[in-house]
Amino acid sequence: MKVKACICTDAGSSRRVNQDAALVKVANSKNMGRIALIAVCDGMGGLSKGEVASCKVIRALETWFHEELVLMLGMNREKFWDTVELSWKRMLAKINGDIRRYGRNKSITLGTTFSALLQVGRQYLFMHVGDSRLYFTKAQDAVQLTKDQSLAQQMLDKGEVSDESEIEESKKSILLQCLGTQTPPTPQIGRGTFDANTTVIACSDGLWRTITGKELYSKLCPQMCITDEDMLLHCRKLIDTALMRDEQDNITIAAMSVTF
Repeated sequence: MKVKACICTDAGSSRRVNQDAALVKVANSKNMGRIALIAVCDGMGGLSKGEVASCKVIRALETWFHEELVLMLGMNREKFWDTVELSWKRMLAKINGDIRRYGRNKSITLGTTFSALLQVGRQYLFMHVGDSRLYFTKAQDAVQLTKDQSLAQQMLDKGEVSDESEIEESKKSILLQCLGTQTPPTPQIGRGTFDANTTVIACSDGLWRTITGKELYSKLCPQMCITDEDMLLHCRKLIDTALMRDEQDNITIAAMSVTF
């Protein structure tokens, strides 16, 4: 199995600070072969120090990859995934408390989204809070793996609107869950199996608001990701397209092409 990966980010046309943060880690293990981790966090754009919150999460996840994951690699697969899930839940609960304490000490409010996926062989586990997204390339499209924890998505689910275009702009960015809240968020959790060569895409809302799934597929399907440099070039083109479509927010995309 081979993994090619990259990260591309842009502060956007109207933001002084980039509050997004992303991570891709790839390693070989003796017992489980190739392991890869991809994640993106979007610090809350309307809140102070959102970049601190997103960075805290990414640093904690990177530390987990280097220090805790290695202790799990001798487990059988079923126990391994159960242990990873429990470990991530504990990590998010701790980070949530850390962000709240930081905000209280600084007399500010801050928060962040979180979307991450761990791949081991053909299996994966993902965890998600907020409205950043994970996609898989599949059948000439990019299929959304996560579900937005947002007011807009709730309105769609309840049938209050039939299309997102009917939602007021002021409501589209309201999150129902994020890290940094008084009550730890309830993450969306999923497990699955890759059935073919796939590119996993993690992105902040600055990208998905203006870029379609088919556009993601056309640039980042495995056939287009011959090298890491190719992936980075295509990610940059997607960001440039979002900017040309007048996207004002920070824009981040991390991509990981998995071939078997």
